[in-house]
Amino acid sequence: MKDPIDLPLHRSGLPPSERRFRSRIAQLASSQWFLRGTLSERFRKCGKSNCRCAQGDPHKSLYLVQSHAGRPRQICVPKVWEQRVRQAVAGYQQMQQLIEEVSELEWDRLRERKR
Repeated sequence: MKDPIDLPLHRSGLPPSERRFRSRIAQLASSQWFLRGTLSERFRKCGKSNCRCAQGDPHKSLYLVQSHAGRPRQICVPKVWEQRVRQAVAGYQQMQQLIEEVSELEWDRLRERKR
């Protein structure tokens, strides 16, 4: 007889709470953009003497910041992309949280198996 850990995953054998988590993951994965990173608003002066920023009203820029291969990287997000990028970052964070929940359920299953 095979150990249940070796058998393929069948949704029907999962508890309802885990089925809901996995269903939400599938919905998100098929309907959203994902970006891992942090959004950072920065304020700067452009250097033009007659610009409003020279009078103390700096320009606002949005940056997407991420650690990649152990090094930080960043990119300025154009204003027309701001909403999409914000949604993609939020989608990634939501997906990550759901995956953590499913992982925790698997940890519990493994602990129960050892008893």
